Amino acid sequence: MITAAMSDASPPIAANAVAKSPRRARGRPTREEGEALREGILDAALAVFIARGFEAASMEGIARAAKVAKITLYRHYETKDQLFVEVARRAQLGVRERLGTVADAGIPLDAALRRIITKLYDGYTHPDYLAVMRMVIAEAGRFPKLGRAMLDDSAHISAPLVDYLQALKDAGQIDIDSPYDAALQISGLASGAGRYVLLTPGRHPASRRRWVESLVTLFTRAWRKQA
Repeated sequence: MITAAMSDASPPIAANAVAKSPRRARGRPTREEGEALREGILDAALAVFIARGFEAASMEGIARAAKVAKITLYRHYETKDQLFVEVARRAQLGVRERLGTVADAGIPLDAALRRIITKLYDGYTHPDYLAVMRMVIAEAGRFPKLGRAMLDDSAHISAPLVDYLQALKDAGQIDIDSPYDAALQISGLASGAGRYVLLTPGRHPASRRRWVESLVTLFTRAWRKQA
């Protein structure tokens, strides 16, 4: 799962299990139960951090929102700082999950770019993602290593796009020097080049479509090889 609001909610595994099978004996949770618990804690932490900010958020409040005992929360995350880092990186990597499979090299360039840029735009402009990024910037002094970690994560996000552009370059369909740089350019402009962190974009479909189409036109004109 990406983030609490950047992806579909996980299916109610526990509820179905209770309805269809006898109660499991007390002991260590299954892997599925452990993962569901962790995701629930991160969902709750995201909501609390967004609502109260990092400084005002408390581990007690997060445990209460997650409906777990404080000892359970501390068993997973020893400090609020550690939990915040996990929430921030989860939001970042959620964009990669939203991107999914990029495109087949056989799809027309403009159609492929439209699909890619739309997915990136939706991920980078989601209110939860923007809220987390604003907190990361505000708390940069407290978490000097987090920025570097998130830059490393951004390379992971771009990896499928880099591979796609490399395939087009190898096939002679586009004229670019560096697929990696080109992928960063697409991601940077799809995210609003940083302006959406300062000013939340409008959610009107026409605004979204206009921004996506302008980028599709920009990149296809710049990269498409002339006959």
